[in-house]
This record gives sequence, structure tokens and C-alpha cells, in this order.
Amino acid sequence: MKLKKLISLGLVLIGIVFLTACGNNNDTNFTLGDTFEFDGLEITLSEEIGFSRFRNNWSDHDGAYIFQVPVTVTNVGNSSHGLNDWFFTIYQPNGTSQTTLHSWYFDGVSISTLGNVQPNATKNGYIFVLYTENGEYIIAFDNHNERIEVSFDLEFDFDAVPVVQTEFVLGETVDVGGMDITFHDDISWGRIRSRWSDLDGEYYFVIPVTLTNNSDSAAGFPWGFTTFGPNGRELENLSWTIEADDVTRVGDILPGATTNGYLHVLFAGNGEYTLGFSDWSLDDDLNVRVNIEFDPNAVPVIQTVFALGETFIFDGLAITIEDDISWGRVANRWSNNYRVEYFFLPVTVMNVGTSNNSFPWGVTAFGPAGLELDRIAWDVANDDITRSGDIRPGATLTGYIHVIYDGDGEYVIQFSVWSELDDIEVIFEIER
Repeated sequence: MKLKKLISLGLVLIGIVFLTACGNNNDTNFTLGDTFEFDGLEITLSEEIGFSRFRNNWSDHDGAYIFQVPVTVTNVGNSSHGLNDWFFTIYQPNGTSQTTLHSWYFDGVSISTLGNVQPNATKNGYIFVLYTENGEYIIAFDNHNERIEVSFDLEFDFDAVPVVQTEFVLGETVDVGGMDITFHDDISWGRIRSRWSDLDGEYYFVIPVTLTNNSDSAAGFPWGFTTFGPNGRELENLSWTIEADDVTRVGDILPGATTNGYLHVLFAGNGEYTLGFSDWSLDDDLNVRVNIEFDPNAVPVIQTVFALGETFIFDGLAITIEDDISWGRVANRWSNNYRVEYFFLPVTVMNVGTSNNSFPWGVTAFGPAGLELDRIAWDVANDDITRSGDIRPGATLTGYIHVIYDGDGEYVIQFSVWSELDDIEVIFEIER
């Protein structure tokens, strides 16, 4: 009887040892390169770790070093399933969990952004980890029913981190969200001519720019663009103050297309200027550095003062006031200027534009005292040029301009209309 009890007890002990051995085979601790099953997924974390630097302007971790662990996930269950950020926690060498780098920072490559996997299907992605120090890192998978830990020793390879260029100079090409932008070093100069701008008369420099759209949709010059002067302050945008060929106004171009334009930058002293790109779509601020030294000899001289006999272009017309003075007196007894002496000058006008035009309405005569003189176009013969009709493109009109005589001295005939950036003055002397 005692022998039977001993045999039975021995069998129970053997059973317990056997069950314990079987339990040990159900391991929950793994390392890189191992394959394990978790939550109906067969998961392998590769040893082929990559090293990088986190780049996101809107994250507190911008600029931090990171490493990425390749992950292969196979669905061994019976329904569509996936792996997301909530299923794993990363522990750093000091034993504390770290802030997760949100999967949307790495949309399309993070294992958590690749969606569910159909049964028997496989997907590949990465788990991205913030680097804090060398040592043992643990990635713990936990769904409250089971917990698996993958531990591995890491020595960060800083030399393997790709260098991301964020600083450029003229002549280099900047990739801004798929738009390749080249600022060329053939700088020219100009002076603002806008009677409606507070910057009228200020100097600016001009940089030729080439845009190539390498994205998959129509796009234009990036909106998140700012220019800074040598003192680090933002400069006023000139795109709507100067010519329409400013590159920021070119509009969208199709994928694969290239266009050229100019960037106009307000001159704010000699030194280093910064052309900066910064918006939510960029991983890094991108800066083009430009050293500028003012060259007054390079600023085009715009002639605004002419003499009799010289031809000037104004409002799409080539105008010449001849140096051939004739005299007369106002014969219209109904005029306030009746019997007032005047002189008149022959005028030739050619329409060099592409549409019908007429002699400018904004023409004013000033006498030797600098005072505006009365208009007498309707007090004299109807050949006064200011009373003419339209002129077709390429056509030429002749007539006369009549000016009240207000004594000997310097006379000015001024042309000024809102559509022109500068007034034109024809200055001449009169001596009886």
C-alpha cells in the first residue's frame, strides 16, 4: 500500500516538472532578429538598425537623434489586424519609458501608419526610437492579455546619420517640398518707382530665379518665404511694388515644368541677407545666405527730364516736342485769356503700344515762376494735340501744344498719369 502511494506521488512530481519545462518554452523575452507571436501577429524586429536625426519644426524633439528598427509583421490570425502605437512601449537604458515619436511624423513608413494586415499577409515598416544614451533599450509589446519584451544593446553610430543640408548660397538648388529653386548669382540693381508706395525711391537688388516642379501636382513658389536683412529683421515684401515678373507672383506650374523669374529684395545695408523658407510642410527651415555690397554704378539711370527735340516714351507713346517755336494771341473773345499771348510747339506722337491709345490727358505747363499755367487748348485752333482722338498701334499723329507766355525764363511741360511710375518733364528756355 505504501509503495503504491509513493509511486503515485512520484508520477505527480514528474508531471509538475514536465509542465514547468513546457512553460519555459513559452518565452516572453526576445532580442533583435527573433520572431515571436503577439496578438495574432507574427513579428520580427531586425538587427539592421538605421540612424538619423529627427526633423520637424513643430515638435519639441526637433533636432534630436533617433534610430529606426525595421519591423516585419505577418497576420497569422483569422481577421484583419494591425499594430499601432498603443500596443508597444519603449524603455530607455535608465529603465524609464520614453515619449513616443508619434507615428504621423513618419507617415507611410512607420509600422503604425501602414494600416491593418489581412490574414496571411505581411507588411514591413519601422519603429522609431529617440536616442538618449548608449545601453540596453527595451520595446515592450502589451495588450493587457500578454506581454513580450524585445531587448537589445545599442551603441549609437553618429557617423551613420545622414547630413541634411539646410544652408545654401547663390547658385545652389533648394528643394522645398518638391519645388527645386535655384537662386542665381547674377545680381542686378534697381530703384523703386511707385508713387503709391512709401518705399518710392528706395534701392533694391534683383536675383534671377529658376523654378522646377518635381512634385506630382501643380504648384507655385512656396508661400512660407521671408527675406531678412543684415540686422536680422524681416524685410518688406516688394512683389506687388515692382515689376510683375517677381518670382513669387508667377502662379502654379505643372509637374515637370520649369519657369524663370526674379526675386526683388529691398536693400537694407551691406552685409548678409537671408532668404528663408519655413512652413508646416517642411522638416527644417531652409536658408539661402547672400552677401550683398551696394553697387551704385549698377543701378540703371532712368531719364525723366528731356529737352525740346528729344524723344521719350510715356504711356506707350513715343513723343517728341520739337524746338520750333511760333507765337500767337488768344482770339476767343469768350475766353478769360482773351488777347493773352501764347507760343506753340510742334508735337509728333507715335503709338508704340499694342492697343489704341491717345495723347496723355495728364499734361501740365508751368511758367518761369513755377506756377501752373491755364490750359488754352479750347481757346486756340483745333490742331492742339491734347484734343486729338485715338491713335492705332504703329500710327503717327502730329499737332501742336499751346502754352501761355508768362515772361522769359524756364518752362516745364510735365507728363503725369497714375499708370506711369515716373513723371516726365520737358524743360526749355524762352526768350523774346
